[in-house]
Formats: sequence, C-alpha cells, structure tokens
Amino acid sequence: GAPAGAVYESHSGDIVQTLTGLLEEAEGQLEEIRSTETKDLQAFQMMEQGLQDEIKFANKELSEAKEGEAAASEKKATAEGDLGVTSRDLASDVTGLSDLHHECMTKAEDFEAETKSRGE
Repeated sequence: GAPAGAVYESHSGDIVQTLTGLLEEAEGQLEEIRSTETKDLQAFQMMEQGLQDEIKFANKELSEAKEGEAAASEKKATAEGDLGVTSRDLASDVTGLSDLHHECMTKAEDFEAETKSRGE
C-alpha cells in the first residue's frame, strides 16, 4: 500500500526561506540603487543649475562687452573724424603761417631797402 505518513518530510520550508531571503536581498539592493539614483539626480540637477547660471552670466557679460565695443567704435569714428578736421585745419594754418612769414619778410626787405635808399 501506501507509504506511511511519517516517512515523507516536506522540504518546502527551506525553499520558501531561501526565496524570502533572496526577496529581502533584492529589495535591499533596489533601495540602495534608488538612493544612489536620487543622490545622482540631485547632484546632476545642481550641476545643471550651476552651468545654466554660468551661461546666463557669461551671456550678460558678452552682451555688455558688445555694447562697450560698439560705444568704443563710435567714439573711435568720432575721434578719427575730429582728427581729420584738425589735421586739415593745422595744414591750413601752417600754410597761412608760411605765407604770412613770407609776406613779413618781403615787407621787411622792402622797408629795409626804402630806409637804405632814403639814407643814401
């Protein structure tokens, strides 16, 4: 007949215990991975915000530099225009001075010649 009931021993308790142990280990690993992922995500978000701030400030500085460059270029153009006018005025004045000096020398020579001729 049939085997006696005391002869068969159940081994399912060991299997359930093993599976429970594996489940607990997997849950622990999952929690650790989630914690690491959360920390990494926070670190990434902080780094991203820092880089976005750097880009924002760099763009502001670039804009200010471009405005400064435009203002300097405008001043340079004005100064170059003023230099051209001043240079032409100087050349005209030098020519005028030369003409005046020549005229004075001519009149001085004429005066000296007249004075000599009166004295003779």
